[in-house]
Amino acid sequence: MSDVARATIHQLAPAIERREVSPVEATREVLDRIGALDPQLHAFITVWREQALAHAKRAEDEISMGQYRGRLHGIPLGIKDNIAVAGWPTTCGSAPMTDQATDYDAAVVERFRAAGAVIVGKCNMHEWAMGGTSCGGPFGDVHNPWDVSRIPGGSSGGSAAAVNASMISGSVGTDGWGSIRVPAAYCGVVGVKPTYGLVSRFGELPPTSSTTDHLGPIAKDVRDAALMLNLLAGYDPRDPTSLHSTPADYVRQIEAGVEGLRIGVPREFFFDQASEEVETAVSSAIDALAKLGAEVRDVPTPPVHYMPLLTSATANESAGALLPFAVRGPRSFFDQHIWDRVITGQFVRVADALKAARVRNMLRREFASLMDEVDLLAMPTTPTTAPPIAGHGDTTVLTVAFNYLGMPAVSVPCGVANDGLPVGVMMVGRHWEDAVVLRAAYTVEQATTGGYLTPPLAESI
Repeated sequence: MSDVARATIHQLAPAIERREVSPVEATREVLDRIGALDPQLHAFITVWREQALAHAKRAEDEISMGQYRGRLHGIPLGIKDNIAVAGWPTTCGSAPMTDQATDYDAAVVERFRAAGAVIVGKCNMHEWAMGGTSCGGPFGDVHNPWDVSRIPGGSSGGSAAAVNASMISGSVGTDGWGSIRVPAAYCGVVGVKPTYGLVSRFGELPPTSSTTDHLGPIAKDVRDAALMLNLLAGYDPRDPTSLHSTPADYVRQIEAGVEGLRIGVPREFFFDQASEEVETAVSSAIDALAKLGAEVRDVPTPPVHYMPLLTSATANESAGALLPFAVRGPRSFFDQHIWDRVITGQFVRVADALKAARVRNMLRREFASLMDEVDLLAMPTTPTTAPPIAGHGDTTVLTVAFNYLGMPAVSVPCGVANDGLPVGVMMVGRHWEDAVVLRAAYTVEQATTGGYLTPPLAESI
């Protein structure tokens, strides 16, 4: 098998434009990799080979006639399976939804299609996007390409595993408590949670949160993530949470470096909970930024220890959509912790929700004040490397605050620990300064891993 599938988007796209590689060749190769690797990884729920090849042939014909649409034309991509693709089942990782097909595309899918991208499949996920492992669901445990005995993280675990194993060139995930960034860190890829309201949520199926859910790219490296965000960002009147924003080119300044940027390091809480190996790798990555001209200093951590109060008091918003399933009993869910969350959410009082809103506003003020002093924050994405499937802790403890705050956050690999598993560093910025966050993430990437980390499993074929 050639190296076409292993190429990044920014490597593959020019070859497709020059007609050195055909979209059909690229699509057939990733489909063959899915056939070879997915029996071990369970990263996909639905793969429609013939439709993907037909769309790839259409892209090939368009390019041959001089109708090249841009860097995603003919690129094989995946979609998390809680995002609508017309005519395809959108299961949300749940058995009762196996045959639930939508007759419309989500906004992000529309944008991919308009760019000529080839959607090859729907990626496996944690059941109802309500967990951080992507294991224990009806479509099989998703396995980490670095070690199949480990979780890939969740809830966008199938997307991260598929991208890392070069079964697709990129994917779109959803992030409610860290569901893009956690699997990105565990699987050694780049995950972007954009500023809240930057990417349309139209076509993301319930359960969702109107205040914490974000859609964003999962990619092999930062440049690919920026290419995808260029396409995905933009106002959509069909999404009431979509916000008008100034159009930006997230690739244009990606190589501008970090000289003069003020980077704050909130060691309390974020580093206190990190394992020694994660702390060492992340600290080394931050030191690299300092050597490249960033002004790095420790900063006080706002009171994020209040987050459990906030998350428990807001549990009824998204979980309420699952009440019709929950009333049938705990066995309505493969992951019975979801039943607990849904039922518990029904007992949240209005007074508790109001108190949670006050806590959230307090955290917003605290972080806004902190961001007056620095341009970016840097910290671990997860406390540990990927835990075993058989046992795992709170995977989202370091990520969830930035969902409630709506700040842009990117997880980028910064090395591999002694256990052979990747470590992610998280860069967080001010609202609407996604380009600055990606610029810093790119600098970290180039100074540490140098780019896409290929897992041993993906090198085996």
